[in-house]
Amino acid sequence: MEQSEFERMAHHWRQRAYETGVAFGVTADEAEDIAQDTLLKLWAMRHELERYRSVESLAVVVARNLTIDLHRNRRTVRLDDAHNHLSIADKMADSDIISREEERWLSQRLSQLPPRQHTVLVMRQVEHRSYEEIASLLGITSSSAKVLLSRARKWLLEQCRLHDE
Repeated sequence: MEQSEFERMAHHWRQRAYETGVAFGVTADEAEDIAQDTLLKLWAMRHELERYRSVESLAVVVARNLTIDLHRNRRTVRLDDAHNHLSIADKMADSDIISREEERWLSQRLSQLPPRQHTVLVMRQVEHRSYEEIASLLGITSSSAKVLLSRARKWLLEQCRLHDE
C-alpha cells in the first residue's frame, strides 16, 4: 500500500480503533493511545496490507488486542487491600472538607481586615507586587505599604492563634 492511500484511509481506521478501545471500557485518553498505536502497527505492516481482505477489521483486531494488553497490565487490587483503598478515599474526603472549612474561615477573617490592609495584603501575597508598585498604585509611600502589610499579617496571626486554642 502506498503512503497516499494509507493516509487517505488512516482517519477511518483510527476512528474504528478508538471506538473499539472505548467499547472495551478504557478512558478516552487510553482509547486515543490505542488508536495511535494501532495506526503505528498498521503503518509498519503497510506493505503487507493488500493481503488482508479488510484492513478495517484488522485495525479493530489490533485495537482489541492492545486494549486487552492494557487491561492485563493494570495493577489489580486484592480484596483484602480494597478496605485500605476505601479508607484512603475517606481520608481524602475528610481532608477536602477540612480544607474547605479552613478556606471559609480564612475568607471570613480576611473580610474583617480594614480595606487598606486587605488591599495591600492581596497585592503583596496574591499578586506578588513590590512595595514600590503597591505604594504607587495606592498613592502611599512604600514604608506605609510595609506597615499596612505588617499590621494585616500580625492581626491574621493573632486570629490563627485564637482559632487554634
